[in-house]
Order: sequence, then C-alpha cells, then structure tokens
Amino acid sequence: MEHVLNWNPMSLKVRRAHPDDWPNIEALIRSAHRAFVQLEWWEEYLTDNLFVVIEREGILAGALLAWPDESPVAWVRLAVLDDSLNTGEWLDLALPPLLDELRHQATRTVAWMDPGGWAGYYLMARGFEPFVEVMTLIKSDHALPRVDAASARVRTALDVDVPAIVAVDRAAFAPHWWHSEMTMRRIASTSDSIFVAEREGEVVGYAGGKLHSATAHLHRIAVHPDHQGCGVGALLLHDISRAFWQEGARQITLNTQTDNRSSQRLYRRFVFEPTGESMMAWELQLDRQKGGTNAQTIS
Repeated sequence: MEHVLNWNPMSLKVRRAHPDDWPNIEALIRSAHRAFVQLEWWEEYLTDNLFVVIEREGILAGALLAWPDESPVAWVRLAVLDDSLNTGEWLDLALPPLLDELRHQATRTVAWMDPGGWAGYYLMARGFEPFVEVMTLIKSDHALPRVDAASARVRTALDVDVPAIVAVDRAAFAPHWWHSEMTMRRIASTSDSIFVAEREGEVVGYAGGKLHSATAHLHRIAVHPDHQGCGVGALLLHDISRAFWQEGARQITLNTQTDNRSSQRLYRRFVFEPTGESMMAWELQLDRQKGGTNAQTIS
C-alpha cells in the first residue's frame, strides 16, 4: 500500500519532454523511491514523442519513456515519479499519450520490467499481464569447468561484427529481447568485454558484459539456434568469465528468466547460484485494446 498524498489531478499536467527537463529528471531519479532507468543515454530522447513528463504546478514530478528500438515491442526505459504522487494517478496521466504514440508507430506490445515491484499492482489494474519473471545469479569462485575448445573459435568482437551479432540476436531471441544495430554498437562501445564465437568463419554466437567495481555483469550471451547444443555457449561463458577475472572482477552476475531451463543448466555447470533477487516483467498487447485511450492532447 502506498503512503503518498492524494493531489487533485486537476493540478497535474502531462506534456512532452524537452531538453531543458534533463536536470530536473536527473534530480528526481536520484531522490525518488520509485525510479527505474534501463537506458544509460536516456537524455538523448528528450525530444522524442515517446518521452512524457508530469508537472504539478509547474514543477516536474514524474517522467515516462518507452522505446521500441526497431522491434514491435517497446520497453519502458525510464519511469520515475515524485514520492508525493500516487502511482495510479501518474499512470493514468502518463500512459494514454504514450500508448497512442506507440500505436501510431505500429508498436504491438509495451513491456515493463518492475524491479522493486512498485508498479506491478497498478499495471495489472490497467490491462498489463505478467510476461516473465527474471532472476539474478552470481558466481563468486574462479573455478571454470572444462569445455570443448574445438566447438568454435572465440575472439574479441570487432566493429565489423555488429551486423552479424544483431542477426544472432534476431534468430536466438523473441522480439522482446532484440537490439537494433545502433543500440548494439552503443553496448559494444561501453562493454569491458565482448566476444564472438565463429564456426567456419561465421559468427554464430556472442557474449558481452561490463565491470562495475569488483562485480562483472554478463548482460548477454546468445548462440544462433542452428549451432546450439554444440558447446558454443559453454565456450563463450568460459572465455568471458576468464576475461572478467583477469580484469579484476571478484564475482560475476547475470539475469535469466526463471523458466529458461536450458540456460540455467549451463549456469549451474559454471556454479552460478541464485541470489534470491527476482523481478517481474509485464506486458500490454496494444492490438487487443479497442478504441482510443481518451488521452488529452499534449504539447
């Protein structure tokens, strides 16, 4: 149950974000208890129609950004609201114009990762349904199992590999998890380690991650379906784990779906253990909703 003040909705206004909002959104992210940021370079979208803010008496009190990234699925990339606002009132203002714009862009699904669980109850009341539960695993020892080094050739990824990496993504994952080539280049440029696996000169898998102090986070590992079950994933996980240790990591974390049994078998082999932390991802099918959203016009 929320302990927030109930403000008169008439004192709240929704509008499109603009570049001058950056310092106020940044300050709100630092101070608010209900804040979620999934996009490091969110400020680049302050002129996008998919970025809306809420004002109360001229003061910024909330923000919401969703972005499809060349996929039929748009993930919420930033969600934050002042501690005084009611989550339901905030959603009722911010969601309608956002959903209308996503429909205009032919987006089929809106997805929302809910770390902390503060949004789920209110999303469900507005038509969202549970999509998948994601849990966190951790590896704290440096032991690595034997792998078949002949299953593939693993090397550091190059800029020219990005289109092939994107192709692996599209083949290996559902649209919910796709990255555009632009995003993949950004991720590669900010990753401390990113490797590709080759078979007969063809990129068939990749793994990438980033070091945060003494913890390395493996943000993605993928193998093309035509080459799964051949030890490529194990070889990638082995080599990137070894690279993390060499870079000074003391532990490695990763996220995986609770129903992804095949990936969990691989991670157990490498002695990754659940931390006990999990979060629910929610989704809303836009094509199931009939009619408009009764959204007010925003400028």
